Amino acid sequence: MIDTLKKTSLEFFHKQGYPTKKLENWKFTSSKNFKNFSKKEISDITIANISTDETTLLFINGKLCLNTFKNFRYRDNIEINELANIEEKAILTFSDTFMNDAMFNLGMSEFDGGHYIKFKKQTNVEDPIKIINLFQNDTSDRRIVSFNIFHFEEGSQISIVEKDINEGAPSFNLKMNKFICDNASNLNFAKYVEDKSDCHLLSYSYYKVGKDVCLNMDSMNKDAIFSKEFIEIDLNNTGSDAKVNILNLVKDEQHLDNNILINHNAEHCTSFQHVRNILDNKSSTVFNGKVIVAEGAQQTDSNQSNKNLLLSLNSTAFSNPQLEIYADDVSCGHGSTTGALDENSIFYLRARGIDQSSAQKMLIKAFAKEVIDEFSLSSVQDISEIALDRWIDG
Repeated sequence: MIDTLKKTSLEFFHKQGYPTKKLENWKFTSSKNFKNFSKKEISDITIANISTDETTLLFINGKLCLNTFKNFRYRDNIEINELANIEEKAILTFSDTFMNDAMFNLGMSEFDGGHYIKFKKQTNVEDPIKIINLFQNDTSDRRIVSFNIFHFEEGSQISIVEKDINEGAPSFNLKMNKFICDNASNLNFAKYVEDKSDCHLLSYSYYKVGKDVCLNMDSMNKDAIFSKEFIEIDLNNTGSDAKVNILNLVKDEQHLDNNILINHNAEHCTSFQHVRNILDNKSSTVFNGKVIVAEGAQQTDSNQSNKNLLLSLNSTAFSNPQLEIYADDVSCGHGSTTGALDENSIFYLRARGIDQSSAQKMLIKAFAKEVIDEFSLSSVQDISEIALDRWIDG
């Protein structure tokens, strides 16, 4: 099954080539730098500098480290298989959107290893699971590809905090994940990116959601020189709820791109996208959010909000919220704002004895805190507020 998928994906990439700005999903993000990277063999890797505990799953260049897994507290609640041994097509299938993307197909053709990780029915995790993605690179211009599938069976209650760590020379990390959320499961998934390694990150995250599922996907991004993230959520059965909350902090010439698609394929589901970007210097961000309400998906409740705070006249925020609605009994909305700090608010604070710099910092924090407060895990809220302070002071 995997070999066939790899062959088909490679043929697709060779036919399509690297994406151009003529494509809607790549309109504001250039792929030209991707051509500077290639797949190369990786020498022996070490984990001497990585601290793990009994709640940590460690992935090294996309592969689960089984040596650390033996100490994992919840190992009896998990079944692990190599993707090469998976024959069930439904598990390996992604959305048409991803399967028609050239870079996704390049990743599918090149990934090595990868695991199918299944959390058993009614698994209830008290403390958040930490996922550490360690990318080790001993040479320049290497493309590192990873692909893993996480399956949360019926009634599972799981919280996960994911962090990428890059060691060595700058690399191009092409990361693909699939999340299968069975009926009545609850998944809080948080990503924390604070990267000063000059690595390029391109990620694809596909969520397949069943009935009465609660999905929270939170993300805080800081210092990434280039990051483009595709998120697709399929709400395939009734009564499910999906929330996506993202805070991006960018400066210098950094570029961050969030491409989010939520498909309401069943009735009585809700979704919310809340993305806030704070930009300085010559940085740029992209919000390309879309909600599709299928025919028959009545009683849908969906909202998109993208707000961009520009701290420099040279920074640029592209915003493109979209709705496609094929049902008549729905409540859907979207909004987008872009602007600088409010001069009236700064004047108000200064009139009360607060200096200019402190007034600006207060307003920046207030802007960011509105999305941070929506994060589902208090630990991620705390980490994000500390990172925000460092970013402002840096």
